[in-house]
Amino acid sequence: MAGKSMTARWPALANVSIRELLLVLGVIVITAGVSIGSQGNFWAASNLTNLMISTAITLVPAVGMTVIIVTGGIDVSVGSMLGLVAVAGGTAFEYGLGLAAATPVFLIAGALLGFINGALITYGRVPPVIATLGTLSVYRAAAFLFLGNHWITMIPPTVTETLVLTQPLGIPVAVWIALVVLAVCMVFLARLPRGRHIFAIGNNENAARLNGIPVERIKLAAYTLTGVLVGIAALMSLGHSPMVQTTTGTGFELTVIAAVVLGGTELTGGRGSLLGTLLGAILVGLVQNGVVLLHIQPFWSGVVLGVIILLSVGSATVRRSQD
Repeated sequence: MAGKSMTARWPALANVSIRELLLVLGVIVITAGVSIGSQGNFWAASNLTNLMISTAITLVPAVGMTVIIVTGGIDVSVGSMLGLVAVAGGTAFEYGLGLAAATPVFLIAGALLGFINGALITYGRVPPVIATLGTLSVYRAAAFLFLGNHWITMIPPTVTETLVLTQPLGIPVAVWIALVVLAVCMVFLARLPRGRHIFAIGNNENAARLNGIPVERIKLAAYTLTGVLVGIAALMSLGHSPMVQTTTGTGFELTVIAAVVLGGTELTGGRGSLLGTLLGAILVGLVQNGVVLLHIQPFWSGVVLGVIILLSVGSATVRRSQD
């Protein structure tokens, strides 16, 4: 009975163990391949730190993207959103604000942009992919208009020192933040009624609405949450690479979506796993890191991520047809 109850509360649990076992196997295989191909450079402390930070930057908004996709939506604007939030936060740094004072700027800017996306979708009735394609262009244009040819480089050293160089138990603070975000959202989805409502919306939105679930409010909250998480990722990215330019965040949406769908969250909604998203983010990080270490042309990273998305969507379609 307990097994049936857990499966009912989280539909993805029926298939999660095999899928995640395959993801772990994939992580092991790619790690071994990159380690051998890079002649051991993979295990250098600087490379491992770089890998952990880049994975954390992907994972944080990927948690929010998982929630959005489970509801049956999607946000393809997160790359442009990260760029515009970085502009807002970077400007705060230029005006002399320190890390503590500027952090709310990142969070509020992200929340506002995420809220705009959510409002267009829930109350404007614009399909998610259309709404966020539109804001992808608008947010990128806003960053370009604000920056022009100017780069923001006056990022306080304390950002890197705090988020990257400070490493409790050998793990950067940025990674600990990502793990806390992941753990909190895992508990929310698995244990709380609102978390189960998210899966209900993705499985059958009309039925969820008839059962009294506040569909619009939950969707709006999901997009706003993702905006906040993008704000955190933007701050992390400035700790990792302390500059802001008009191309900051370009292509980031592909990385985030690839991590989510690779982790088993279905783009049709209703099924998802945050543990799978973690493994997907690690796998994507390994692919991107391997491209650098093995001196492969960078465009191949985009090709691999695109293939990952296509294969994941295809396998989900097959699985749905067999249900």
